[in-house]
Amino acid sequence: MVDTIDNDAEWKKTLRRLGINDPDVSEVRPNDILWLAKQWQFLQVVESGGHQKPLEKPQLIEAKSGWTIINYGDAMATSPGKWIFRGGYFQFTENMNDEDDDGSSGRGIVNGKHGTIVKQAFDSAAEIIQLAKEFGWSGVQIVDGHPDMQRAAWVEACRIGVKLDGYVPDVEAEKIRRRIVSETLGEMYEALKETAQPKR
Repeated sequence: MVDTIDNDAEWKKTLRRLGINDPDVSEVRPNDILWLAKQWQFLQVVESGGHQKPLEKPQLIEAKSGWTIINYGDAMATSPGKWIFRGGYFQFTENMNDEDDDGSSGRGIVNGKHGTIVKQAFDSAAEIIQLAKEFGWSGVQIVDGHPDMQRAAWVEACRIGVKLDGYVPDVEAEKIRRRIVSETLGEMYEALKETAQPKR
């Protein structure tokens, strides 16, 4: 019983910290859950050939997205980390290094100039694949990850010629890949028309 009381108190404290007062969970919609899932993106990959040795100490690489990529030598992982509760581009804070999110006067944009959380996730997944190629990995095996980041990793692997296992693309993923790798607008429209038309 004491654990329940402590957990409830901690939960209420967390909600207050996030600016949420006693939410009515009966009003949570499926779209609310999907929105939350979009915020919790992550990707974990390993070198598929078994040729890379693990590092003695993991290397922290700051991605172009502002996220941290953890390089284990034979594996890599990333997630929004410190940005996860700060809303990517859109939330302001008084102190960029402050771990508390209640800074309402806002002098700086949290993870500014990196786009939305979705763009940051895509860019981070793509960068992991680029790093795998740069580090000489024989291939990439997706261990786990948010579906959007898995798709982004697959798109980038196709684009730069990296062998990738652990992801099976669907028609929507193929449409996205074709749109991204199209060199011209005309080529993009043709790719979209081709993937939209049923095969006979």
